[in-house]
Amino acid sequence: MNLTRRPLLMGAAAASFMAGNAFAQSASDFNGEWHGALNMGSQTLRLRLVVAAGPTSTLYSVDQGNSAIPVGTTTIEGGRITLTIPVIRATFTGELRQGRIEGQFTQGGTLPLVFQRGEATASAPDVLNQAGLEALRAGINTPAMAAAASKAGGRSIALATGLRAIGHADQVTTSDKWHLGSITKSMTSTLIARLVQAGRISWTDTVGGVLGSAIPNIRAEYRDITFRHLCSHRAGLQANIPMSDLMAFPRESADSRADRIRYATLGLRQAPQGPKETTFEYSNTGYIIAGAMLETKLGATWEALIQEHVFNPLGMTSAGHGAPGTPGAYDQPCGHARNAAGAMEAYPPGGDLTDNPAALGPAGRVHANFEDVLKYLTAHCEMRSSFLSRESWQTLHTPPFGGPYAMGFSRQGNSLWHNGSNTLWYAEVMFDQSRGIVAAAAANDGRAGDLRAPVGAALVGAAQAVV
Repeated sequence: MNLTRRPLLMGAAAASFMAGNAFAQSASDFNGEWHGALNMGSQTLRLRLVVAAGPTSTLYSVDQGNSAIPVGTTTIEGGRITLTIPVIRATFTGELRQGRIEGQFTQGGTLPLVFQRGEATASAPDVLNQAGLEALRAGINTPAMAAAASKAGGRSIALATGLRAIGHADQVTTSDKWHLGSITKSMTSTLIARLVQAGRISWTDTVGGVLGSAIPNIRAEYRDITFRHLCSHRAGLQANIPMSDLMAFPRESADSRADRIRYATLGLRQAPQGPKETTFEYSNTGYIIAGAMLETKLGATWEALIQEHVFNPLGMTSAGHGAPGTPGAYDQPCGHARNAAGAMEAYPPGGDLTDNPAALGPAGRVHANFEDVLKYLTAHCEMRSSFLSRESWQTLHTPPFGGPYAMGFSRQGNSLWHNGSNTLWYAEVMFDQSRGIVAAAAANDGRAGDLRAPVGAALVGAAQAVV
């Protein structure tokens, strides 16, 4: 099971959209400036589209510094416009109706997007309560959902609804543990920042310098990539190793150091996705290589290091690795996925398919309850000086090579955000330093494309409830 990720411009979520026939139009009817709002559940981003004769067009992300996003091709056929946006691997197709362009934005998932001549405004998100969370859960027919949020010096909220496992009566609680998937990546980056501040490693340590003795024949393109490249997905690495190779790794292991070296060997011998720094490729492989570098330099497992330097100092007593819970006890939520017959099936701990192989730990195998997740996010939000210096926090929160992706978090307007899934769970987290708000939401269901909108809505609704 590959870890999944939310694509970046703004992280498009999956939604359905139906379009009818367009009235006859001319290409010039599209010319000029248009405004739209892309509702992603976890955030609504305002967009500005400028179409000119040619046709040519440029897209602007108003809430991300009004940055220009170059459009590769603009095609107008009658009342239909199609944009290809290769820099973010996205497309937009819309129909001109009654002075509006009604269409869909696709970037991994698909979202409805409407452009109009006047400036678009984002509607205020709904405040989440127990009934609202249950409505979100029932609307997507997922086994269970949870959400939590808190504001510095202010209110907090914690909600949960649904079943720990289909076919069992146990209900989820607000103290249950949730698998966090790729949200683990920011924790690995935070571990690196702690060790850099302690003088035990450097952000500029290179793959060749650290792993050269353990991995012969590293490709030349990768020898000088550093922790900065790996943690910002700017190393030029491919996203994953082939599935056939991945499935040969054990699901559980008392010590995964040798497996991480073996995984890193496969990844560092793959052809590059593109040049380092200029290429953004969301890569699980990069974080596993970072974990192997930490283990090689410090002589301890990544699991032991993150426990000592992140979980223990922050009081995250519920944090652990792999699927939460005791085999056979149903004392924690279980991950779910559709079986061959199309029905939702629980995958409890102790089974053959409960998580990605243990070697993927640094990229996405942490679980925790939301009380501890909020402790972690609060340390980031407050830039807590007892944990890291201000310089170290700024390193973690600043994209080192441009774009919106920092060190394990994606910057979305005023917030930093990430999601995670191991195809059996889906979770999102965010923190907003301008408002002092942290929030988390999750479902024990791996249908990431279907869950992005409702889990995102729960995340934003929980944050709105503590304003």
